[in-house]
Amino acid sequence: MAAAGVAAVAYFSKPSAFVPGPFRQSAGPLAAVSGVMMFGSAASAASVEQAAKKLADVSYPMVKATDWATTDVLDKYMASVPTTKEFSKAILELSVKLDPKLVKDAVQAHKKALDATGPDFVTPLKNHEEVTVALAKMFAAAPKDKIKAVFDATPGVQDLNAAWYAQMPQADAQATFEAFKELAAIVKESPEKAVTPVAAPSMDGPIGVAAKKLADASYPMLQKIDWASTGVLDKYVTNTPANKAGISALLDAGLAMDPKVIQGATQAHLDAVSAVDGQLLTPLANHEAVTVAIAKLIASAPPAKIKAVFDTVPNVQGLNVDWFSTMSVPDAVKSYQAFLETAAAMKAR
Repeated sequence: MAAAGVAAVAYFSKPSAFVPGPFRQSAGPLAAVSGVMMFGSAASAASVEQAAKKLADVSYPMVKATDWATTDVLDKYMASVPTTKEFSKAILELSVKLDPKLVKDAVQAHKKALDATGPDFVTPLKNHEEVTVALAKMFAAAPKDKIKAVFDATPGVQDLNAAWYAQMPQADAQATFEAFKELAAIVKESPEKAVTPVAAPSMDGPIGVAAKKLADASYPMLQKIDWASTGVLDKYVTNTPANKAGISALLDAGLAMDPKVIQGATQAHLDAVSAVDGQLLTPLANHEAVTVAIAKLIASAPPAKIKAVFDTVPNVQGLNVDWFSTMSVPDAVKSYQAFLETAAAMKAR
């Protein structure tokens, strides 16, 4: 089940929009390409909203032309490009600086858009506009250097751009890129909104004690994993089509979690990534902090919301079998027992 939780994060983190440009250097996935939207100091929220709405309207033909259930280009990219410390750290350094309210607004917009999709996963234009506006506002308030760092640290982004762009109607792609540049010019002048830092959750209380024990029991398994290329998880992400019920459940759970605990858990992950060695393995103390943070994060949401996520993760049993078949049996058994104790502590909270 612990592996399924990791899989859910990776599986459901496929982006909902992609903005290709006419040249390989020009654009990337919305989450990364927004890195070029930076630098300056003062634009109105109304201008950001208007430009974002225009981008949504112009890009909608490409949204309709994309197979959101498989997104082959992105799946191949995720399966073939190893992660890097620099990229993970850049993502987390940006995340801890995002305005929690604007993040929640963006998640809520995605949830509404998903609920309105049909079997092809294409949302109505109005919802696409709301998602684009919410993301633009979120990035407009973020530190510009942190967003640029994500774009700069994305491995193989030029090849990804070229492969994605080649699949798109060229006239639509060009018009979208022009609208994107207009939005970028406005967003790069937007003032940063300061975010109060939140420390990683403490290890006290029954949940903290149990989660620390789980971290200690599972650490030998972490030491044996190739974190740069997690084959089982990559295969799962590549071969498992998107699942509307699962994505909806994950967004529901995220919206129900305590925003401050989310910030603290993100900080724990940033601390852990900052401390990794050349094999991307973090020290035991950081693994403990991350495990406690995740346990307290999950415990901050209603149990029914969390159960819905696990119930709707596609092929979770097959994933668990594949994942644990690569592990030492004694280590896996010990970890599972500690996991059950943590789950019991969370249930009794």
